[in-house]
Amino acid sequence: MRIHRVSVRDFRGVASADIAMAADGVTIVQGPNEVGKSSIADAIDMLLADPDSSSRARVKAAQPVGRDVGPWVEMDFQTGPYRLLYSKRWVKGAATELRVDGPVPEQHTGRAAHERVVEILGETLDAPLFAALRHQQGMPLDQADLGSSATLARALDVAAGAGSASDDDALIDRIDAERQAWSTPGGAPNKARLDLRAAAAQAEAEAEAEHDRLRAVEERVDEHRRLTRDIGANAALEPDMRRRDAELARELEQVSAREAAVRDLDTAAQAAEAAARAAGDALSARGALIAAEADAGERVHAVEAEQVALGDRLAAAEATLQSASQAALAATAAVRDAEAALDAASVRAQQVRDDFDLVVLVERRGQVDEAEAQVSRCEAWLADCPMTPDLMQAIEDAATDEAVARGRLEASGVRLLVVAEREQDVQAPDGQHSLAAGDDLEVDLPPGSELVLPGIARLRLEGHADEVRAAADAAANRLAGLLSRAGIDAVAGVAAARGQEYQRLAAERELAAAREARTRALRDLTPEEMDDKIARARDRAAAHDTASPSQGTPGSLDDANAERARCASARDDARRGEAVAHAARNDADSAARDIRAEAAECGGRLQAESQRLADARAALAAAREACADDALDARAAEARGAAATARDRHAEQAAALAQDDPDSLRTLAANASGALDRLLRERNEMAMAAERLAGEIGRAGDDGLADLAAAAGERALHAADALARAEREAGAADLLHEVMTRHLDQARRAYVAPFRAEVERLARLVFGAGTTVEIDHAGLGVVSRTRDGVTVPYEALSGGAREQLAVIGRLAAASLVAEDGGAPVIIDDALGYSDPTRLEGIGAALARAGEGAQVIVLTCMPDRYAGIGSATVVRMEPGAGRDATAGGAGDAEVA
Repeated sequence: MRIHRVSVRDFRGVASADIAMAADGVTIVQGPNEVGKSSIADAIDMLLADPDSSSRARVKAAQPVGRDVGPWVEMDFQTGPYRLLYSKRWVKGAATELRVDGPVPEQHTGRAAHERVVEILGETLDAPLFAALRHQQGMPLDQADLGSSATLARALDVAAGAGSASDDDALIDRIDAERQAWSTPGGAPNKARLDLRAAAAQAEAEAEAEHDRLRAVEERVDEHRRLTRDIGANAALEPDMRRRDAELARELEQVSAREAAVRDLDTAAQAAEAAARAAGDALSARGALIAAEADAGERVHAVEAEQVALGDRLAAAEATLQSASQAALAATAAVRDAEAALDAASVRAQQVRDDFDLVVLVERRGQVDEAEAQVSRCEAWLADCPMTPDLMQAIEDAATDEAVARGRLEASGVRLLVVAEREQDVQAPDGQHSLAAGDDLEVDLPPGSELVLPGIARLRLEGHADEVRAAADAAANRLAGLLSRAGIDAVAGVAAARGQEYQRLAAERELAAAREARTRALRDLTPEEMDDKIARARDRAAAHDTASPSQGTPGSLDDANAERARCASARDDARRGEAVAHAARNDADSAARDIRAEAAECGGRLQAESQRLADARAALAAAREACADDALDARAAEARGAAATARDRHAEQAAALAQDDPDSLRTLAANASGALDRLLRERNEMAMAAERLAGEIGRAGDDGLADLAAAAGERALHAADALARAEREAGAADLLHEVMTRHLDQARRAYVAPFRAEVERLARLVFGAGTTVEIDHAGLGVVSRTRDGVTVPYEALSGGAREQLAVIGRLAAASLVAEDGGAPVIIDDALGYSDPTRLEGIGAALARAGEGAQVIVLTCMPDRYAGIGSATVVRMEPGAGRDATAGGAGDAEVA
C-alpha cells in the first residue's frame, strides 16, 4: 500500500486538512499538540475499517464537539494493482464513495463501496503487517509482531533462496482446522471435546444411578425375605407362649387357694386365742359375753349378706368370662377367614399381572418384527446402492478440480471494452453487435477467440488455451467417469450424486434407527427368549383360567391391587379385633379370679364368725350354769393350748406358702401375658412392613429397572466409545501439528538471515559499525544486541535503545516487502528517549528505509527528525482553515 493523500473535514478538532504524502521516502507531518496529527492516523483506520453506518464509540467520538456535522475522510492510495480514491462521512449525512482508477475503472457508493474496498484490501494488503508497522501515540514503542505476516515471510523466502511458504501455510492452516475440531488454539480440549467428556461422565453417572436403584430394590427384596422368615419364627413361638401363660394362670389359682387356707388357719388361731381369753375372763366378762353373743350374731349376718353379694358378682363374672372366650374364638375364626380372602385376592392380582405381562410382551414382539423388516429393507437398498463415502468424496474432489480448471480456462481470457467513435459493426464470439457512435460493448474473449471490426481490424487473443482446455477436459472426463461409477449420467452432474449420497445417508440413519428400535424392544432378550416368555405367559394365563374358571377377576391391575389392599386391611382389622377379644377374655378371667378369692376369704370369715358365735353361746351357757372357778381355769388352759396349736398350724402353712414365693409367680404370670401380647403386636407390625415392601417391589418391577439399567449402561459405553474416538483423533491432530510446527519452525529459521541482515544494516547507522543482533525466528523480534563485543539482552537495554530497535525492526520489514507493495510505516510521536547522536542515526535509518518504502512520521517535536535529509515535511498549524500540504504550503484549521 502507498498513501498519496489524506483529507479530513470536521474530524474531532480538525476543521479541514489535506495532507499530501510522498509515495516513496519519508513524510514528516509536524505541528504542535492538539493540532490533529494523531487524528490523521485514526482517520485512516476508521476509513478502512468502519462502515458509514457504524455506531462504534470511536466513530461517535470523531464528531466535533458542539457541531451538528458528520466527520469526513478521503484518501487517495494505491494497493496492489489498484489505484483508489475513497471517502466516507459518518453520523450526519452518512455516505461512502469509491472510485477505482485502475487497472479497470470502477465506481461504487454506499455499502457496496465499503465491501469492495474490504475485498480489495483482503486481496492485496497484508493486514497483520499493516498493523505491525503502525505505532500509535501514547502506546509504548515495543517491537512489532512481524512473525504473522505472510508478505514478509514470502519476501524472506525469496531473499533466502527458498521456495514459497504458501504451501506450508496452507498445510498448517488445514492441520490447524483439523486440530481445532477437538482442541482450542492453545491445545486445550475445546467445547466439542469437553461436551463429549461431559456426556460420557453424565452417561456413566446415569448408569451408576440406575444400577443403584436396582440394588436398592434388591435390598428391599432381601428385607422382605427376612421379614417373612421373622414372621414365621414369631408365629412358631405363639403356641408355647400361650401354653406357658395358661400354666402360670393355673398355678396362680392354686396359690390363691392356699393363701385362702392360710387366712382360714389364721382366723382359726385367732378364734382359739379369743376363746382362751374368753375363758380367762369368764368371771369378769360375763356381761361382755352376752354383748359378744349379740355382736357375733350381727357379724355372722353381715358376712352371710356379703357372701350372697359375692356369689351374685361371681356368677356375673363367670358369664362375662364365657362370653369373652366365645368372642375370642370368633375373632380367631374371623382372622382365618380374612387371611383366606387375602390369599384369594393375591391370586387374582397375580392373574391380572400375568395377563398384563402377556399383552406387553406380544406388543414388544410386534415391534421387533416391524424393526427387523425395516432393517432388511434398508440393508437390501444399501447393498444395491453404488454410492460409497469414498466415491462421494472422490466426486466432490473431482468437481472441485473441474471447477478450478474451468475457472482457469475462463480466467485465461480477457474482458475487452469497445467504445465506438462512429457507427460500427462488431463481430464477437457471442454474435454480431451493431454500435452507434458513443456506444460501448464489453466482450469476454477466451484464448484463441477473435473480435472482428469489419473493414478495420481483426483482433485475436493468443495464449496457452490448449493446455488449459486440455486440463479442463481431463478434469471433466474424470468427473464423468466417477459419476458413471455411481450410476449417474454426466448431465445430472454432482447434484444427482449428492442426492444419491443423501439417500444413502438417510438409509443408513433409518437402518441405525431400526436396529436401535429392535434393540429397545428386545432389551436384554433374544427373539427366541421373547417367544419363550410369551409362551410361558400364555400358559400362566391359561392355568389361571383352569384353576378358577368361574371366579371373576378385577378389570385392571389397579383394581386387583386395590382389592388385595382392601383384603389386607380387613385382615389387619380382624387381627386387631382378635387381639382386643383376647385381651377382654384375659380381663374377664382376671376379674373372676379376684371375685373367687374374695368369696373364699368371705367363707373363711363366715366360718370364723360362726365359730365365734358358737363359742360365745357356749361360754354364755357355761357361765349361766355357774361353772366353778377350777372348771373355768381348766377350760381357759385348754383354750390357750388350742390357740397355740392353731397358731402353730397357721405359721407352718404360712411359711410353706412364703417358700413358694406367690409374688414372683404373679410377676411371671403377668410377664407371660405381656410377652404374648408383644409377640402378636410385633407379628402384626412385621406383616404390615412386609406388605409395604411387597408394594414397593411391585412398583419397581413395573418401572423395568433392570431394562433401564441395561440401557443406561449401553449409553455409557457408546458415550465412552465416542469420547475415545475423539481423543484419538485429537491426539493424532496434536501430534501432526507438533511435528509440522517443529519442521515449519526449522524452515523459518532459514529465512531469519535476510531479516537479520537488513536489521543490522540499519542498526549500524544508529549504534555503530560492527553492531550485530540476534533475531527470534518466530516473531522476528530482536533478542539481543552485540556491540563492541558486548552482548546485552533486549529487555536489559535502555529505554532509548529498545525504542530505536523497535523502529529499526519496522523499517527493515517495510524495506524487505517494498517490492511487493508492502505497507507504510506510520510512527506517531516516538523516540522520546533518544539522545541527539542516536536521533541522527535514526534519521539516516529512516532515510535509507525510505529509498524503497513509504514512511510517515507524525510528531510535535520536529527536532527529533531534523536529521532526515530527504524527508517531505507537512506542517499543521492552527490557522484559518487552509489546507496543509507538502513543504508547508498552508495551515490546517483546528476547531
